[in-house]
Amino acid sequence: MNAQQAQWWRTPEINEPAWTWKDASESTRHGKWWQNAVIYELSPWSFQSTSGRGPGGDLPGVIQRLDYIASLGVDAIWLTPIYPSPMNDLAYDVVDMSGVAPEFGTLDDFKRLLGICHNMNLKVVLDAVWSHTSDQHPWFKESCQSRDNPKSDWYVWADPADDGGPPNNWRSAFTGESGWKYCESRNQYFFFNFLESQPDLNWHCQAVRDTVLDYARYWLDLGIDGLRLDAVNFYAHDPSFEDNPTRDEADAMPEGIPPDNPMVEQCFVNSFCREETLEYLAPLRELADQYPDTMLLGEVTLCEDSVVTAADYASGPERLHLAYHSALLADRPMTAGFMRTTLQRVTDAFGEGGTCWIVGNHDYGRLRSRWGGDRRAYPEPFYHMMAGLLLVLPGAFCLWQGDELGLPEARIPEEISPEQLRDPFGKALYPDVVGRDGSRTPMPWVGDDPHGGFTTEGNEPWLPVPQRHLARAVDKQHADPDSLLNRWRRMLHWRRLQPALTAGHSNVLDTPSNVFGLVRRHRSQQLLCLFNLSDHDQEVDLSRFGELRHIHRLDYAWTLADNDHQLLLGPWSAFFANIRLKQSA
Repeated sequence: MNAQQAQWWRTPEINEPAWTWKDASESTRHGKWWQNAVIYELSPWSFQSTSGRGPGGDLPGVIQRLDYIASLGVDAIWLTPIYPSPMNDLAYDVVDMSGVAPEFGTLDDFKRLLGICHNMNLKVVLDAVWSHTSDQHPWFKESCQSRDNPKSDWYVWADPADDGGPPNNWRSAFTGESGWKYCESRNQYFFFNFLESQPDLNWHCQAVRDTVLDYARYWLDLGIDGLRLDAVNFYAHDPSFEDNPTRDEADAMPEGIPPDNPMVEQCFVNSFCREETLEYLAPLRELADQYPDTMLLGEVTLCEDSVVTAADYASGPERLHLAYHSALLADRPMTAGFMRTTLQRVTDAFGEGGTCWIVGNHDYGRLRSRWGGDRRAYPEPFYHMMAGLLLVLPGAFCLWQGDELGLPEARIPEEISPEQLRDPFGKALYPDVVGRDGSRTPMPWVGDDPHGGFTTEGNEPWLPVPQRHLARAVDKQHADPDSLLNRWRRMLHWRRLQPALTAGHSNVLDTPSNVFGLVRRHRSQQLLCLFNLSDHDQEVDLSRFGELRHIHRLDYAWTLADNDHQLLLGPWSAFFANIRLKQSA
């Protein structure tokens, strides 16, 4: 490219949004690593096992596979909990918020992992489980002893109802049954939003909030780059213990909850999703901001409108930097119309920053099983197209381990028998609900190994590795330039070089009904992104975009005609081009 050609590449278009590059670099909504980051979520328990530590994976195993993670081109890793735990719920039942469970290794292993990640330019985000603890936690054991001990109000306690039963109608988000458990030593009930073995902390107690801050400071002092706040919208409850109102036909159905879960019969206004939680976030944000380049990412799901609620949690300097939501977790076909509506809805709620997208994780299944994938049998090109689409959406994106391989969820009981289930949610409700084990199976590294290379010979993994996963193992896809793994690598590495994708605006386009289109804008780049969400060719008139520089090396199926103004976009395909920036006056 000569100097004259380079000029139009860098000059802002006349109708570019008003904010300047100086504004962007100084804003909390632009120019920060997390704002448009791709965060790779991994569970050490399911990632890679090393010898001598039992059936699950560990931190040395993660270290062993860091070269693989770096090869993807992601910006950060998010580790699910590594704390000491009875391991009833993938370590989300914590007994020590500052320790490392021996099953995972040692604190020195974690420090070594952190240092290597930073040398590889990978950020590290640690799960923070602060809405509840294990019932084996010393705090809860003390709290149970009496109504006047030092920890007596650290959990959510209430007197029985007049008939001796639970204090109100609040339900567990996991089972849909009552969320109250009676404790004889106090003649009171304690509340749990999830499992009976996970009593809720009382966030109205100042001592609890102060202690949580201490633990956050501990990990930030160690040098982590962020905290993912588990179930953050569950922190506070109505201290007067009013019933949740019954949902009627006029009330919208909540997102991310199966419609047959009895929990959906109630509106979530008293047991969680309380305004008080937003106030309690301010000291956490103030603490995080004392550590340059660190962030707080909140999980905001299981609520009336997760997009609007998540936007509330990430609005302003006294709340979280990012929050993810359930916008793409709908059990419905993936269509261009759905994507246009969804992106506009998220943009309207969040404005220019704060959003984080998920399509699969340890709780919500796999990308390949999303949008009815197992039932609708989307072809392989669909998932190649979706890799491109998901990576150009404005905001951060969390990629769950194995989704880059296109792993389907393990079938229960065909691939995981009822006797092998480990998820307490699945075990309690099987066969009506199969639970979350289907998306938590070990990573398949080696296709010719019966356990996928996850563990050493002679050791049985904590969950079986489905035979179908072995055909999609890392070693097999690594050797195939056209594999889905290499598609994700290609798109992720390309994405990191695009200013419009790492710190830009977006505009949804008016396109043919089966085509989803948007323009990502930055002062130095305008990127046109078009996606065919159908199984037949789509024509798109490109003349309105002016002069384009087509991006060929991403290897999607498209052709141009009529002096390059008429695009023929193949089934389940994508098209990318840079729009020539206009000369300034």
